[in-house]
Amino acid sequence: MSERVEPCALANEFTAALARQQQLAERREEVVTRLHDEVERLRRGETEAALDLVRHSLIRLHDQILRQADHVTGPLDADELRALLTALADEAADTVARTGAERYAPGPGEPFDMALHRPVGRAVAAGPEQDRTVARVVAAGFAQGERIVRKADVVVSRWEPESPGDVPVSGGLDGTADKDD
Repeated sequence: MSERVEPCALANEFTAALARQQQLAERREEVVTRLHDEVERLRRGETEAALDLVRHSLIRLHDQILRQADHVTGPLDADELRALLTALADEAADTVARTGAERYAPGPGEPFDMALHRPVGRAVAAGPEQDRTVARVVAAGFAQGERIVRKADVVVSRWEPESPGDVPVSGGLDGTADKDD
């Protein structure tokens, strides 16, 4: 024979079990909220640490500019001004380097690479072997590991044959054939 359970006792057990489940759900919610708040604090801390790095570097650059300004006692000749501006640009590049991005500049004669270089001008190459190579760097590039933050601005050498038999093997900078004007 089966044992008979009182409906009131069954309802009381069910109510107690439901109350325990509610308490567990509330504890889980508290844990999730606490973990979320902790993650947000960590994110803010990481962001502030990164910004502090940039802030301190920019403050150093600011101070260096002011120190250089204090040393200017009269008109600067072109070489002095060039040296001053180069020193400031080097300090700015050092500031960027402290954020993890290093300056790079391709050398003249290196092959033009669209992934690393942005063409900003064109120069006549001395011979076909210099076609599609870097003639000069206009602005250095910056890379963070394998990621290119900014491509180097370069003037690209192009071989322009003098006779129809001296046709270059490669096409234009974008990979298409050059058009006659």
